[in-house]
Amino acid sequence: MLNKNESRINSPPFLGLAILWLFAYFLAMYELGNSPLRDFDEATVARVALELSQKSGIDTLLPSIWGEAYLNKPPGLHWLIAGFINFTSLWHNDKELPSEFTIRFVPAFLSTFVVPLCGLIQWKLRPKDKFSSIATSAILLSLLPIARHGRLAMLDGTLLSLVSLLWLLIINLRDGKNNKYRLFYIGLTCSFLLLLKAPLIIPISLAGILPMLGEKIQLKKYLLPWFLLGLTPGVSWHIWNSLVRGTGALWLWWGDGMSRVLFTSSAGSGDQYLVPLIELLEGGWPWILFFPFGIYIAFKERKYFSGKWYLSTLLVLCFAILPLKTQYPWYVMPLWIPFALICGPSVKEVIIGKSSKYY
Repeated sequence: MLNKNESRINSPPFLGLAILWLFAYFLAMYELGNSPLRDFDEATVARVALELSQKSGIDTLLPSIWGEAYLNKPPGLHWLIAGFINFTSLWHNDKELPSEFTIRFVPAFLSTFVVPLCGLIQWKLRPKDKFSSIATSAILLSLLPIARHGRLAMLDGTLLSLVSLLWLLIINLRDGKNNKYRLFYIGLTCSFLLLLKAPLIIPISLAGILPMLGEKIQLKKYLLPWFLLGLTPGVSWHIWNSLVRGTGALWLWWGDGMSRVLFTSSAGSGDQYLVPLIELLEGGWPWILFFPFGIYIAFKERKYFSGKWYLSTLLVLCFAILPLKTQYPWYVMPLWIPFALICGPSVKEVIIGKSSKYY
């Protein structure tokens, strides 16, 4: 039995992470509706969500824009925004267009959870290292690109929270207890990814699975149905979409998914490798100064689970993002998670001046 002091040392810094989440929530909500929808992407999300909110029954399964089939992205986040539009319609005239706050609330709210979730990931990688856990969350809280994009009616802020949740659940498989429930939640998270940015599920899942290959995890065959049960909603929607829209449904995966970003250069993407690198240099300030030292720590720990995780997630996402011919600033967003995880321990060792091992 652990005494109170041992139990406190072995437990994650929930209070600190909760405080940082409250700061993230405040920053996300502050004057959220005081500026107009800022670009084409926000306007598109708003229009699709509005039309979904006006539908009923089975029609709500298939999104549309100006009455035509919407084939750009799956409607996972659009459904949630549409639900919030209907909820807020109880207090205003149905004929009025929803406010900017109404459109942005759900994605802004969901984007805040990347802050505590990544702190918990760091805790699982470096048990008893509360400083690195808090530092990781604080880095994510202070990164301007996350704060900026997370407040917009776009998919990228929500994507970061989903990625961090998926990786946290995958890491927790090492505990060996209640894995059937973890596999169900992993499947459910993958479902939401399929309903958000479907092609990204491939590199994101690969980045989380690779460092787990050397771990002794007992996953019995009878546990597989739990994962498939969680995966059912996302897969079912894509099957339904393909049955109704035929080859048009492939646009989500290939035409407007992998094919466009892999082989077609867009405006501003001439220097394709430089775009994400410049975003990291600009948006990562001042934490970018700690990044080389963090890489050194990760490489030093490469034989241990923490080092494998840092290097695997970073390398897989770099390989998936850097070669893209179409580059926009928000394409680099998934890289901020391994960036913060790598910088967290280096910030701790620079500030405290004490090297510790947490394997």
